[in-house]
Formats: sequence, structure tokens, C-alpha cells
Amino acid sequence: MATATVHIGEVGGYAGRARTFKLDPPYEGHSYVTMWVQPGFGGHMRPEIAVVPATESGAGAEMSLMRRPGSFVLHDPVETDAQMDGACALALLMLGGYTITPQDAP
Repeated sequence: MATATVHIGEVGGYAGRARTFKLDPPYEGHSYVTMWVQPGFGGHMRPEIAVVPATESGAGAEMSLMRRPGSFVLHDPVETDAQMDGACALALLMLGGYTITPQDAP
């Protein structure tokens, strides 16, 4: 089963609230992904969750922050921890069938 564990709960330097996950098995050779929620703007741009391969520190692993599978446009803003958890869970599922496991799981 493909699993993801929260590696860094709050990562700075992105266009919105961000988290880094450790993946098992790796995605396209990357053991980590960072995802952030970019807020919407005006009435024309909806909020979006973006997924990119990352390093252990949460920084992008490639020269480009081109969004990967799992990135998607949200219908509503992400304002609570529960909404962030749900958006990340769906993005990881779409990335490669990853499910989130607790950090202390074996």
C-alpha cells in the first residue's frame, strides 16, 4: 500500500500554507512532496492545491515548481486544519494512491 507521512507540518516560502510528506514508495524517484494551498484571488481565480517533488527540507526538488498529478482547483477556501487535511489527503490519493498514516505508525 502506498503511504504518506507528514514530514514537516508547516513549510515556509510557498504561495500559501504548505506541508511536506514522506512517501513510501517514492513518486518518480522522489521520497518527498510538498503541497501548498494557494489562495484564490478576486472572483476569477479559485484556490488551488499544488503538489511538487521536494527535498527532505521541503524545498522543491527540481528547478521548476511545475505542478504534478494531485494538484487541483478547490471550490472553497481552505481555512481550517480539517480542510487542509482533507485537501492534502485527496491530492495524495490522486498523486498515486497514497494514504496518510500517522507519524508514529510502524
